Amino acid sequence: MNKFLCLSIFLLIPASVFSQVKFDTVNVKQIGEGAFHYSVKASSVPWTLEVIEIDLTNGIYSLETVKAQDRLAAYEKTSSMSARKSMPGHEVIAAINGDFYSGGTPTNLQVLNGEILTKPINREVFGYSSNSEMFINTTSYDGVLKIGETTNSISNVNRVRNSNQIIFYNHFFGSGTSTNNFGTELTLKAIDPWVVNGEIRTVVVSKSENEGNSSLTDSTFVLSGHGAGAIILNSVSSGDTLVINHKVAPATDALKEAVGGSAKFLNNGVNQGNWPERHPRSALGFNADTTKFYFVTVDGRQSSSVGMTLTELGDFMLGIGAHNALNLDGGGSTTLVVHNEVANSPSDGAGERSVANALMLVSNKQKTGTLHRLNIDPSIKKIYRNKSFTYKVEGTDENYFPVNLNSQDITFSLSEGFDAEISNTGLFEAGTNPDTGYVFVEYNGYRDSSLVEIKGITNFNLFPEQAVTDNNQDIVFFNESYDSDGISQSVSNANVSWEVENEAVGTIENGVFKGLEEGVTNIIGTFDGVSDTSQVEVQIGSGITKIENFESVEGFSLDGENIDLANSSISASENMFTEGEKALKIDYQFTYAGTPSTWAYVRTDIPVFGVPDTILIDGLTDGKEHLIDAIVTDNNGEEFTIRLKRYADNTDFEEYYLSMENIQASDPFSSFYYPIRITGIGIKLKSEQQTGETYSGSLFFDNMRLSYPKKINVSIEENPDVPSETRLQQNYPNPFNPSTVISFRLAQSGVTTLKVYDMLGREVSTLLNENMSSGTHNIPFNGSNLASGIYIYQLSAKGKTITRRMTLIK
Repeated sequence: MNKFLCLSIFLLIPASVFSQVKFDTVNVKQIGEGAFHYSVKASSVPWTLEVIEIDLTNGIYSLETVKAQDRLAAYEKTSSMSARKSMPGHEVIAAINGDFYSGGTPTNLQVLNGEILTKPINREVFGYSSNSEMFINTTSYDGVLKIGETTNSISNVNRVRNSNQIIFYNHFFGSGTSTNNFGTELTLKAIDPWVVNGEIRTVVVSKSENEGNSSLTDSTFVLSGHGAGAIILNSVSSGDTLVINHKVAPATDALKEAVGGSAKFLNNGVNQGNWPERHPRSALGFNADTTKFYFVTVDGRQSSSVGMTLTELGDFMLGIGAHNALNLDGGGSTTLVVHNEVANSPSDGAGERSVANALMLVSNKQKTGTLHRLNIDPSIKKIYRNKSFTYKVEGTDENYFPVNLNSQDITFSLSEGFDAEISNTGLFEAGTNPDTGYVFVEYNGYRDSSLVEIKGITNFNLFPEQAVTDNNQDIVFFNESYDSDGISQSVSNANVSWEVENEAVGTIENGVFKGLEEGVTNIIGTFDGVSDTSQVEVQIGSGITKIENFESVEGFSLDGENIDLANSSISASENMFTEGEKALKIDYQFTYAGTPSTWAYVRTDIPVFGVPDTILIDGLTDGKEHLIDAIVTDNNGEEFTIRLKRYADNTDFEEYYLSMENIQASDPFSSFYYPIRITGIGIKLKSEQQTGETYSGSLFFDNMRLSYPKKINVSIEENPDVPSETRLQQNYPNPFNPSTVISFRLAQSGVTTLKVYDMLGREVSTLLNENMSSGTHNIPFNGSNLASGIYIYQLSAKGKTITRRMTLIK
């Protein structure tokens, strides 16, 4: 019960900070006396965070920095540094990656057990003193060397020696100073324990002049002087006592540990985060009275977690009790280690990244190796229906250190009546229905449990919300479904309960509506007891219907791209027409200025009845090779174009056929549904593209008609007539996430293949490769295992191959 009490307390403040975000603590594990590891998720964003909370009042912990390979310019994984520094009586409980770096060298100040590795830059530093005081501040360095009563400056630490400088080198720099022979070097040994912001007495072991590259050992350090610096050091002899003080201001006296970062984003309880991009992040923080300390990581650049801005991370850390916080190196470096194991999910494809340094939580407790308690991970699990998950089981001793378990002695069970299954290896498989229950684990008399919620759908939406069809063309519905955490879940149309209110108007099966006769009906889809309704109107057109005779320009206007509108116009021509007494005349003029495309657009708004297959219009041009588009909008107001698949260059009137098969979305993320409206005619004007040349001419349009396909009488008992030709339809929805439906019609039965390729031509899925009967087929496709992008789907049947594009957006 204790861990669930911790859970409820932990969630109180984050929920109030993010009023629109639901946080769940999915696992609570005690990793030491007064030290807890929380795993937190906000699935709707999504975010995955790991939090270490440490009570520093019990005196068993210390915070220590560690340097990769104990060398200034070196890389090492955080988990490796943690394991390497763990030893009896000095066990690393948790570690987090540290400062930004270049060439393996930390960018900012690092102090390790009182020894300085690098001097600070103009960025914030976390410092921890020998009496457990701490700060986060931007710091400055003032190195002081006392020779007798004389005070001198130390210019830098573990850096290349320049003219007239004195440089401090210690064993982190390497085996030697790598200096040239133009100077003087003192090899010294500290008498007092090292500390920053304190006077350290040292004794000169040896002096070398004009030699360079003095040796460095774990017990010695070197002062190297050049020019004026060498003159100062020349006054010293072997056996002399010197005093060194590495001053870092403003900072706590007797500074024992320090690690750098970039941005103190919590400052005395005020969120001042100003890094607006979402990235994986690492941070440290402490509460107002410095009794509690926090390591926090948020994963990013992954489907399970998108990363946080510093403002978002600041809000979260305020919620868990932090009062001051420092941003550490994030991105692929973000790593949290618990008991020498990586606890988060690093964003690099290769896993955990090697970094320059880390900050560790160290306990002085001993490992006993004797089992004292059992932990199941996670302690709370939310899982969608029919999904699976494998539990981990860990044992710990009385001091919360891991104890090895014999997996063959671990047994799992479920609470009575729970709709799920679990294997003896911990593989949990959710049932088909929403439910709540417990998973129990036992090991040699020890027992633990995990609360499990099998989630169902709580938000179910049908698309399209409204549509028009005839008795010829099917409507394929799709759904957007979300579980109780607001996570999008894929719900197959085959698992949805479908209902047509007016069965005389049409039928529906697996989300595919077929019109029977004219009328309006509601379509109701239900899943997990949640329903949504769409409205379908069946409009059956026939033959050829005239919709515009262009006897007037009322309701028409002209605009364009790179066209001279002041010298271009539309009018009703009385001299050139095909029917009636007038036609639409477009007089255009433009001066070519290097732009490749010049367009004239005739804007209008003509409603379209039913589901025509072709828009026809009579056209006469000035003989140039113009291109003609019909511009239409669908029921969602999204724009599409239908291009005439040849040049419009005839100087006599002729019929132009604009087939709906050639419809293209203006926005690649649009999905097309009837009803439509004709909102314009677009003419891409031809010219010889001579810069500075003026081009002009006249175009005429008349007698706009709609052609409807042959009626197909459909009943529940009868199949539609066999199509006259094989067709591949645009998938719906498009774009999609992650499911869509690909529809096609076969003129003849035979072996049919349907494959999906990426933009590099690599096959990603074979959806179909078998004998198929003639008629209409609807094939579902799920792209949950694919990255967002454009994909090609290709139908091959009876020697005919057709391809189309679709867009997956996650």
